[in-house]
Amino acid sequence: MLLDCYGPTPRGAVDVATVAHYAGVSSSTVRRWLAKSPDGSHRMAIPKHRLRQLQRGPAEVERRNAQQYEHALTALASIEDENSVLPVWREQGWLDQHTVAILAIHQRPWRQVTVTNGTRRALGEVHRRGATVDHLVLPTRFHAQVLAHAVMVRQQAWRVHPVTHLLATGRTQVWMADGPDVDLAALSATVLSRTAAGGVPAG
Repeated sequence: MLLDCYGPTPRGAVDVATVAHYAGVSSSTVRRWLAKSPDGSHRMAIPKHRLRQLQRGPAEVERRNAQQYEHALTALASIEDENSVLPVWREQGWLDQHTVAILAIHQRPWRQVTVTNGTRRALGEVHRRGATVDHLVLPTRFHAQVLAHAVMVRQQAWRVHPVTHLLATGRTQVWMADGPDVDLAALSATVLSRTAAGGVPAG
């Protein structure tokens, strides 16, 4: 995972300096994580909290994602009341249909969930990034955001956070390709029905 997400050195090894910088530890600490265990295996000795840190984006980005999700839930709770619909939602096209897509990132062992408004420009950018594995059209941007969040909750154990030069967009929405498949239609039926009933979606 570290090799795939933080890039190899010219000799093909894990870029220890990049991992150390992101985790806020010394290079020697990272080398210790990568060293063979006493039984000779290559199981990483990385502490669980450090592994979670490397799987996730910076704290500020994760907080922003959580706020976006909470905003989407609040919007869905009031969207049927015309008086509660904010003008900016219409102006930005957020009440138009949006698509949630799962991409197989080109030349990388990753899957990514993305939300798009379906414009030619947006679809072109998505296709340049990866091949579509699954997709689902939702009534609004807010429905799409809630579903995308549910995907990442479901795939939490397989999450990765690639460095920018390997993936420029949507780095907090990525997991390893060997994680379980996601059926967007089935997950949507479960998650959005809970939302409509007033419950908080779970993973």
